[in-house]
Amino acid sequence: MPDSHAVPSEIEIKLLFEAETRSLIEASPVLREHATVPVTKRQITTYYDTAALFLSGKGFALRVREVGGRFVQTLKSQSSEDGSLFERGEWEWPVSTDTPELARLKGTPVESLMPHLDGQLEPVWLSDVERTQHLLTHGDATVEVALDEGMVRAGQAEEPIRELELEIKSGSAAALHELALELVTSLPLRLGVETKAERGYRLRTDTLPASVHGKTPVLEQKVSAAQGLQRILGSGLCTLIGNEPAARLGDVEGVHQMRVAVRRLRSALQLFAPRLEPHSSERFTLELQRLGRILGAARDWDVFVSGTLPAAFPAGEAHEWHSLLTQAAEVRRRQAHETLKVELESSALTELVLSLMVWSEKQPFVKEDIAKKRLSDIAPDLLDRIWRKVHRRGHDIKELAEDDLHSLRKSLKKFRYAVDYLAGLYPSRQVKSCLQQCKRLQQTLGEINDMTVAAQLTDELDVGNVALAPAAGQLVAWSEQRRRKALKSLPVAWKELRDAPLFWR
Repeated sequence: MPDSHAVPSEIEIKLLFEAETRSLIEASPVLREHATVPVTKRQITTYYDTAALFLSGKGFALRVREVGGRFVQTLKSQSSEDGSLFERGEWEWPVSTDTPELARLKGTPVESLMPHLDGQLEPVWLSDVERTQHLLTHGDATVEVALDEGMVRAGQAEEPIRELELEIKSGSAAALHELALELVTSLPLRLGVETKAERGYRLRTDTLPASVHGKTPVLEQKVSAAQGLQRILGSGLCTLIGNEPAARLGDVEGVHQMRVAVRRLRSALQLFAPRLEPHSSERFTLELQRLGRILGAARDWDVFVSGTLPAAFPAGEAHEWHSLLTQAAEVRRRQAHETLKVELESSALTELVLSLMVWSEKQPFVKEDIAKKRLSDIAPDLLDRIWRKVHRRGHDIKELAEDDLHSLRKSLKKFRYAVDYLAGLYPSRQVKSCLQQCKRLQQTLGEINDMTVAAQLTDELDVGNVALAPAAGQLVAWSEQRRRKALKSLPVAWKELRDAPLFWR
């Protein structure tokens, strides 16, 4: 078993700052009035792995940190098992040198991996920082506040570290989130997603931040409405902020996953809407809509350039005027991504994430007795309300106009997300069947929407540029043909879902 002093997990928030912000942080009333006298020490942390980075590939980081001639070995998981935003597994032991002691790993999640590590570990990257530490009391929590400045290095590659870390030592995570929110609303700080280990891995492998796919929490029968809402929102926020580094650098999948996370968060708020305090939930919905529009613009141009144009103009059939359209679209795509980059480098996303977390941990419900009810007791009413909107919007589907089909598509997505969230409360076979029927209809509606968007974007490019007219006309005709084909399969897909048993009743 791990040593008795091992810590099973850490709850920590990392905030990034620019060099000129340090003096503002140190002068902050939060630190000056409520924190202990700071202690500054140099920390040299060496990370170990195999040459092939076997341990990193399994989601763990092994390090030895030297502070004042003493050494501490730490094993960290790169994420929590339930996808919690600021919580990671952590096991820690004092050791005698800067070389890891494999025997210490017995009883940890990597025990079965030890045969792959024995004799294979080597230093792979290191961080060298000057850390200024305070202890601070906030609400019911004692928080370690660490101001880190230095470098992370892997071979000849390096990048600067400027982080304000808030780690809870005792008390509730809610108090930690409130402290972080208080700091970011008064200082130019933004959430940092990557750990020092992840940054070292990127430098070692010369790669960019990768996109991440969200994990839907599995909710048990006994979970309360308040707990269910917190876990659903937490998983969405984890996906949202987890994709920020990739999306900020223009990664197509990172942008897509951030947009999906925004939709899932909005769907969660709508699912619980009748029982939530309306002012705050509506304010969060509006801010998510605003962010969603910026992400949506970048995503639409990504799909247009990377998917629509290659499908409409296969390489062997492309003409010179096709390249003119592609070039014009690339310009709009870069503009949309630049707008997104500016947004993500602001404090808006950080404030949204922390505000939503703090709100969900307090009393977001209209009545306290609703928060304490089992989610399984109110789930049928929640699903009924979302389903009724889908059913109403799908009525007489053959006669629906373009805008009506778009509204149906959005409602269907929200229904599918709701079913996904509450799936753990019902028999898996029935839920799976419903999700499959939703997916089929969603794919058809998605094809119709993609072709409509393609025509709209083509019109935007074509305005005032007669040289694009031949390619634009061809693309609009191609889009319309695909749209009509999808429309033909729509009634059957709708009937399958409409006539299916409602598993929650």
